[in-house]
Amino acid sequence: MKLKKIAMLGMTLALSIGALAACGSGKNGGGESQKAADSANSSSDSSEKVKIRLLTRMAGTSDIVKIYNGIIDEFKAKHPEVEIIDDSQGDESAFNNILSTDMASGKMANIYRVQGVANLQKYIDNGFLLDVTPYLEADPEWGKSFAPGALSYYSVPGKEGTYAIPMESGLIGVYYHEDILKEAGVEKFPETWDELLAAIDKLNANGVTPIALGESSNYMGGHLHDQIFYKWLGTEAAKELGNRSKKWTDPDVVQTLQYIKDLIDAKAFDPNAVGMQDDVAMTAFQNGEAAMVVTGPWMIGRFTDPEKTPVNEDIKLAKFPYFKEKPEYKNYDMQVISPYMINGKLEGKELELTIELVKMLTSKEAAKKYAEEAQFIMPIEGVDIDESKVTPLFVESMKLGATSEGIGVDVFDFDELTSMQDRTRNSIMSLFTGSSAEEAAAEIQAEIDNAK
Repeated sequence: MKLKKIAMLGMTLALSIGALAACGSGKNGGGESQKAADSANSSSDSSEKVKIRLLTRMAGTSDIVKIYNGIIDEFKAKHPEVEIIDDSQGDESAFNNILSTDMASGKMANIYRVQGVANLQKYIDNGFLLDVTPYLEADPEWGKSFAPGALSYYSVPGKEGTYAIPMESGLIGVYYHEDILKEAGVEKFPETWDELLAAIDKLNANGVTPIALGESSNYMGGHLHDQIFYKWLGTEAAKELGNRSKKWTDPDVVQTLQYIKDLIDAKAFDPNAVGMQDDVAMTAFQNGEAAMVVTGPWMIGRFTDPEKTPVNEDIKLAKFPYFKEKPEYKNYDMQVISPYMINGKLEGKELELTIELVKMLTSKEAAKKYAEEAQFIMPIEGVDIDESKVTPLFVESMKLGATSEGIGVDVFDFDELTSMQDRTRNSIMSLFTGSSAEEAAAEIQAEIDNAK
């Protein structure tokens, strides 16, 4: 298995963020599937096939998609009475066009996806999303296999239930050079924030950049803040920002920005970080010029390739340090995560068969195959992976990710205001150019207040 596939996964994940958009049309637009359901439910002896329509991002020729298609073929062989209509799209805009048209028409696919959770409220209110809690509870062997944090991500404030089945995940953690830390007198990776600050002092004294960060590509500072936010306040606080029951100017939220300022003051980054691109920062880490970098599993293929990462034999992975004052959030982590969602208007045999297909797509057997053959992580516990088929760094990423009790992607992912991605990241960048945490928080909150 070529470990380059990790990078391909990362590109797919990056393309998947923000799956709500404008107009367009699938050939059937969900209409034929709905007619099939009406017919099947109105006549128990009808000879018409049950139609199950899919709208996922599983399209193309990658090993990930081949495994997905193999499971679909297995389902079709088991159920000749079912016709699968797969409208899945690899291209983001094509996917968004079909999803947008489906929502406008009210004819959603049986299985589909919405990236993030900011807009799930309206999908639930329109009956487009099935609460999968009863099905998880009815089959505990399947339902209890998911990492708890992955399921809780798809809970919605003010609504009872869980509204998606998580089908991919990946820990955004801290990759570090173990040897470089030890040379600076740091014997083990810092578990707490205070230990991190102490390690930064030692690395600086040894002439090594502690954390590689290219803030000109402002997502890197944003990801760093996400890590701090979840370790300080948990993922529910991000949801509260999104539903406006919490403000960016609340003292505990301002504190998360202050921690970025504290790292800047501690000289955690290259002095030129604010003007540095992400690839330059990443190269510094790969060459052993920086001790740590915050990134995701899509980099594992590059980190384990000696041609791309000359200093790679000592690279390890850890979770971002937690705050000893907030031990309850020790395992609240930033992850990339994607779902299968089920049409809430399905009934009868169509619903039963759709649930069965989702179970096959998210079984332990599927998770094992995805991991071993495509280096693709599903948030499922207790999967017996043949570790000889994957790299140790991949295994560690999978194991650490499975321990997450709370999961968030970016904090703005919980906010319906689309401008919050640029606003939050740009305001975090301003911390590197002299703004205070209070000023950055006020700027972000003003974006929300002015949009009312």
